[in-house]
Amino acid sequence: MNALLRIARAALPVATSLVALTPVYAQTTTAQPAAEGLGDIVVTAEKRPSVLQRTPIAISVIDPEAIKRNNVGSVEDLARIAPSFSFQAQHTQAILSIRGVSSRDTSEIGDPAVALSIDGTYSQRAVGLNAAIFDIDRIEVLRGPQGTLLGRNATGGAVNIVTGKPMLDHFAASVSAEAGNYDAFITKGMVNLPVTDTLAIRAAFQTRDHSGYRENYPARDGDDEHSKAARLTALFKPTDRFSVTLSGEYTFQNGVGPVPQAIAWRNGANGTTDFENKPAIPGDGKTFSLTQGGFLHLETTAIRWNVDYDLGIANITYLGGFRSVDFKRLANYGTVYGGPRQNLSFNQVEKPETWNHELRLTSKAGGPLKWQIGGFYFREKNDLTTLIEDYPGKAALLAPASVLQRYRYPDVVSESKALFGQVGYKLTDTVEVEAGTRYSDNDKHRTGFNQITNTNAFYSTGAINYTTTQQASDAASKIWTYHAGLNWQATPRHLLYAKFDTGFKDGGFTDLASYDPEKITAYEIGSKNRFFGNTLQVNLAAFWYDYSDQQVTQSVNINGTARNLVVNAGKSRYKGAEVELNWLATPADRFDAFVGYTHAEYTNFAVLFNGVNTQLAGNTPPQAPRWSVNLGYSHDFELASGTLTPRLQTHIESETYFTFFNRGTDRQGGYHRSDFTLTYKPRSGAWQVDAFVRNIEDKLILSYAFDPTGATRSAYVYQYAPPRTFGGRVTVNF
Repeated sequence: MNALLRIARAALPVATSLVALTPVYAQTTTAQPAAEGLGDIVVTAEKRPSVLQRTPIAISVIDPEAIKRNNVGSVEDLARIAPSFSFQAQHTQAILSIRGVSSRDTSEIGDPAVALSIDGTYSQRAVGLNAAIFDIDRIEVLRGPQGTLLGRNATGGAVNIVTGKPMLDHFAASVSAEAGNYDAFITKGMVNLPVTDTLAIRAAFQTRDHSGYRENYPARDGDDEHSKAARLTALFKPTDRFSVTLSGEYTFQNGVGPVPQAIAWRNGANGTTDFENKPAIPGDGKTFSLTQGGFLHLETTAIRWNVDYDLGIANITYLGGFRSVDFKRLANYGTVYGGPRQNLSFNQVEKPETWNHELRLTSKAGGPLKWQIGGFYFREKNDLTTLIEDYPGKAALLAPASVLQRYRYPDVVSESKALFGQVGYKLTDTVEVEAGTRYSDNDKHRTGFNQITNTNAFYSTGAINYTTTQQASDAASKIWTYHAGLNWQATPRHLLYAKFDTGFKDGGFTDLASYDPEKITAYEIGSKNRFFGNTLQVNLAAFWYDYSDQQVTQSVNINGTARNLVVNAGKSRYKGAEVELNWLATPADRFDAFVGYTHAEYTNFAVLFNGVNTQLAGNTPPQAPRWSVNLGYSHDFELASGTLTPRLQTHIESETYFTFFNRGTDRQGGYHRSDFTLTYKPRSGAWQVDAFVRNIEDKLILSYAFDPTGATRSAYVYQYAPPRTFGGRVTVNF
């Protein structure tokens, strides 16, 4: 892997040099010209090419223009524009949610509820992926459980990021530079080079830099970004029936990284806790002091491949990948109003390595019968050390520190094996039935130890007396999931579908106890339509989810120390409806809108709180807003020299909570956040200029709220989404 690392690192200057030295052509897209109405988009949501409007799945596609216009370079950027998809940052970990379904356990054992993959290779966690989102062909966001074809923990849905691939038929390249407030400077570029009639190479790079959004003097400002990334992809196609695509990718990120703000939570003369009212946020979340020394170091190397051969009666595909992450961070939790915790910090070092393999046999298009069968293997091995430390009386986070908790797990393994198959049969020219199943055999284990001291005693007397617990835990599950569907292509532009799916998310364990897999049963009906000469697209969906044993993360107080516990809620139910609209009102005017309604609640959930078994039936699961709305409008002004296009878009979201207690302290109120872009394209010359403002309202939006419920951190911890940003970008396409 050292050789691969050197190759990937070398790709960055190579890509930069190629872009600088060669002319550029614009990359083609799947959209038709405006005069022909809305274009068709080809997706691979069903692991075979299909037209979006004829695919019986609630799916949204972020195309290259939208990616470029919104400068999508991270998962958080994607959440600003993808319908019914939200992002929350728990320190450096990402919590992804679709239709209000999320997973709060971001530990080395936890699994996401939204399956995230790049070019079909699954990632167990989103850490390290932010810097890898560049030179993207499209991003597919699938709503609802994907229990058969994408069954790895996809109870909420799936996000598939499809990178740009080499093209054999022409040369292409582009380069862009962006500057903005907070000292932002971003560069991107790619070059596609046909070497021979059978070999093409594509090189791409990205750099992203901005100073911190928070003022944390005397520490460096947090919520900054300093990253660079490069990708080199080769396509070898010696015959029309055989092709191999191989990608090598390297990303590096450093700086301070995300910073949480500790908020005092003890109110009143008697020191009681007021959970109903959110505490005041000093400095409005923009200015709060932290001790110097916090940092982030994230280095990722990845290699992915796709081998495809046409057997005549079917296609055989082998795709896979390897990903290695070197992750280090020292996060400063700050002082809480002069209390005993002076420089509380979280020190984390981990090195996960992930393998993906999938072998799939897919029938050819044509005929009443379509089918595919396949096998899947996933393995992640991690070496993890985490420390909760305090640095009493020091002006910086400099060793030696007082270690309050130590977790040392040199052997953390998660493994999944699966067999899957799906078949569709046309009863008539317009009516099709589908059925599918997946068998998953999962195992995870962890060995090592943890050490914890009584923090009350430490802050009272300075005494440290560790309690050491050896760890040799494991969890295993074998589960079948199913899919059934009925599709009616009433006309070439009108599709009706109904489907039934089951899904699951793997079980696991914490230091305190184990927990079972969560299971979901989903029913959905939908309709996809084009009207008025292919200028108006209206897609509708309604869904009903029944959850059993939904996994929820709880913080408990044990001997004065906050400990995380994952428990299974008895039952919960999600029901909702969505409308997605795209309207080319005139060749110059385009409207798009998404309105999603989700009513999610626990129907039976007893949890231990302050020693009392408390029933929380009726509460809303975290990260599940009742309403989610995206609206956008753009108009092309035809000038003598070119086209000027302003676009205004806004995201509206009702209140949401960060814990299942639904307290005022962990509530994000309803808000709207708007963006504006202005694009100029000349009639002659392959370049364009963009100006933008994001989060026009400059809303202080919570991305995370945590109540540790213990003496280690007697404070609420808040994190925030980016503030208002603005700037400009120049793109050259030859």
